[in-house]
Amino acid sequence: GKLRAIDGTLSVWTKVQANWCRLEPIFMQSDDIRSQLPDDSKRFEQMDNQFKDLMVDASNNSLIVEICCAEGREDVLRNICDGIETCERALNEYLEQKKKAFPRFYFVANQALLDILSNGNRPLKVAEYLGDIFDGVKTLDFSKAPDTGKIACGHISKDTEKVAWAQDLYIEGAVELYLVKLEEHFRLMLREELEAARNAADNWEMDKPRERWLEDYCSQLSLVGTQILWTEETHRVFDEIESGSENAMKEYKRVNDDRIEKLIKRVQTDLTKDVRNKIITIITIDVHGRDIVEGFVITKITDPTDFKWLSQLRFYWGLCPQGQNLVSYTPEDQKTSIIRICDWCTIYCYEYVGNCGRLVITPLTDRCYITLTQALGLTLGGAPAGPAGTGKTETTKDLSRALGLQIVVFNCSDQMTYQTMAQIFMGIAQTGCWGCFDEFNR
Repeated sequence: GKLRAIDGTLSVWTKVQANWCRLEPIFMQSDDIRSQLPDDSKRFEQMDNQFKDLMVDASNNSLIVEICCAEGREDVLRNICDGIETCERALNEYLEQKKKAFPRFYFVANQALLDILSNGNRPLKVAEYLGDIFDGVKTLDFSKAPDTGKIACGHISKDTEKVAWAQDLYIEGAVELYLVKLEEHFRLMLREELEAARNAADNWEMDKPRERWLEDYCSQLSLVGTQILWTEETHRVFDEIESGSENAMKEYKRVNDDRIEKLIKRVQTDLTKDVRNKIITIITIDVHGRDIVEGFVITKITDPTDFKWLSQLRFYWGLCPQGQNLVSYTPEDQKTSIIRICDWCTIYCYEYVGNCGRLVITPLTDRCYITLTQALGLTLGGAPAGPAGTGKTETTKDLSRALGLQIVVFNCSDQMTYQTMAQIFMGIAQTGCWGCFDEFNR
């Protein structure tokens, strides 16, 4: 009987201790939570006092049987356990409201989220957690208000790329509301910079050659600008072939070779790490574009409706097509980047990814892109299969970077419960990002 009593008491005790350790800094040390949840903070204070008294009492005795079998000991512990769980439920409901206001909070650990909320009126402190919310961003440029952090005029990526904004953002109000504004601001600023890059790209041959042009824009947008121009020029070549110019494609391959050659020469000079990474990324995608054009020359493809051309990720610059129910973060009257592959179409989402490089595109990558985008077109998911280390996750991430879309990667372990899955799916459904579940069949 005594052993059963000891076992029962200890199992409740360890549970109470674990919960108390987790919640004590939140309810006892966070002023924000104490002001938002006053009743539950008082309840937790009572439980805290009871638990401390019980621990003091237990520490005066070194005999386990006497400690565990003392009169009413298990009941007191159960009472504390219920009280703490009630407080935790109230806390989760409070966090749920904040997550609904700014859905990216679903992907942030509760402890980090509480830190963000309790420092809501101190943007400089919140900026330390931006990397958990926006994948490519490390912090904002607060140079116009270094003391308060109330004005942001640009952002800095995790790989030290600095991006200045055309308009400043004033940071005020509740943290979840100004983060929503910040997310919107990122997208608008990147779209404006892409428009400037696209317009300046028309003057590559006359004004500013491409290997110099790319220095004026962030890595991600100089790459998209390059891809838009490659798509437009290839279409133009198809038109020229149709109107009788037989060697147009061969000449365009020479143009591609020449451009890559210039970039390679530029990489061999003395450059900063940022510019070098940017040029390497553009060369990576350029080489693929050159190979496609070369394939057209060899197989004598002259028709822009040929599957070899349609199956490429093609970037266009124009107004959002109406009546196709496409998700766009750009105002309707402004041009944006439209992406097509086969019969699937989407709008570039302007999620900042930083200067992180891109994968070399192989025939297998191409097939993965077609399969995944076709699945999306049918509102299905995709599940690349293959041995470990062959690049399934990286290919999925690379496609999301190409589309400028947020992707959240989860390494699924046996600790994942249906509750954590529910949180993840609520976040994915509300942000519209992709979820990549690694090792899902563990």
